[in-house]
Amino acid sequence: MTIAIVGKAADKRGASVKRPPRHSAVRAKQLFQELVDSPLSDIARDVRRGLPAQMVDDAADFLQVPKSEIMAITEVKAASLSRWTREGQMLPLGESDRLARVARVARVARQVLGSDEEAVLWLNTPVPALGNVKPLSLLTSDASSRIVEDTLARAAAGVYA
Repeated sequence: MTIAIVGKAADKRGASVKRPPRHSAVRAKQLFQELVDSPLSDIARDVRRGLPAQMVDDAADFLQVPKSEIMAITEVKAASLSRWTREGQMLPLGESDRLARVARVARVARQVLGSDEEAVLWLNTPVPALGNVKPLSLLTSDASSRIVEDTLARAAAGVYA
């Protein structure tokens, strides 16, 4: 599976147009990248405290998707996110937990595929083993996220995924 993904990556990189980041190059992706890189114990602590509302934008930049897609996965309403961001508030527990789930799966994808770029490409590409849907779109529940992680684990073990 990894070989097929790498082949697709080369084809898609040349053909795709990346959207411009919403923030400066230094700032973009920073908070979400830190979450992806954090140990699970730190993630659990941060989720309990609440993740920064700004992390929704960072996740969209990191994953190269519209912010609305991250908002749908995390079940964040636009008005609430706007208010939380403006007021410097943290996301509530449920929304923080769902955003942390996305980071956890992104880390597993990076571990299996070897880089953030390959992980992002895989998360945004329909996968036959997942019913030809984008893995990112399945991160709306814990159960479907586990299916995505299982698919990655099978790929790492060399099983058709």
